[in-house]
Amino acid sequence: MKYWSDIEDSLKDNIERAIQLLLLVLGIYILIVAEKYRVAKLPVIFIGLLIWFFFRNKTKHPIVWIGFLILLIIDLCRAYFLVANHHFMLIFMVIPVIFYAYHKRSDILLKNIQMLLVVVLIASAAQKIMSSQFMSGDFYYYMLNRGSVFGVFFNFFPESLELAKSNKESVLAMSELDPNGLESIVLKDVFSNLSFISVIFAWVTVAVEFIVALALLWKPRSIWAHLLFAAMIIGILCTRLETGFMALLAICGIFLSNNIKLRLLYVIIVMACITLVVTKLGYH
Repeated sequence: MKYWSDIEDSLKDNIERAIQLLLLVLGIYILIVAEKYRVAKLPVIFIGLLIWFFFRNKTKHPIVWIGFLILLIIDLCRAYFLVANHHFMLIFMVIPVIFYAYHKRSDILLKNIQMLLVVVLIASAAQKIMSSQFMSGDFYYYMLNRGSVFGVFFNFFPESLELAKSNKESVLAMSELDPNGLESIVLKDVFSNLSFISVIFAWVTVAVEFIVALALLWKPRSIWAHLLFAAMIIGILCTRLETGFMALLAICGIFLSNNIKLRLLYVIIVMACITLVVTKLGYH
């Protein structure tokens, strides 16, 4: 019981814990992409380290956070169309944290995180609705047949796994052909009724995102809202290892949740995602 008491004590300050985890995820991400555009990043890192070393206890400015934000902006400007969703999410999470270092208003910080989370979920659902390929089930049909979705569970179905490997090899071979040759391939269904399943899964995905967004908008501290949110995160991780993005969503959950057990669940999700990112598994 002593260990549980220690865990409870460490999770009481949700803002502090969420910020610590955000800094950890941010640091790992910056380290992973550090080699890209290194010339532009060198002066930022060098000056930032000097200021942090000599003036960290003599200035109220969050030097580390500001330095990381500049590095994120460099990557964003140099590769706007290449950076992943979690890059944008990191920027919009770091900015409120920097402002929080000045105004010290937890209510403003939590409101910013809440609105960011709601906008992200609604935008994600809206983007899917506007995509005819997604709503028709074509996206999931293609991804399932290649084993790119629910790939981990294919190990329990050897026949489906072999079909997925065969489909993937066919797609790779197709990509090496001359596109003017008008060649085509036919994917073999890894499961029966896959077209129907893909359509249902696409609509369920959109519905869940809308429901969770509305729940967090209406009652951002509700246990039921966070149970739905946590279930959505776990469901996405089971579908595809979007480790970086899911870690950030779970950190938002820590910010907003008032329940110790739910905070613990979010922390476990974040730590699992960080482990996968460090070992370069999934989409970090």
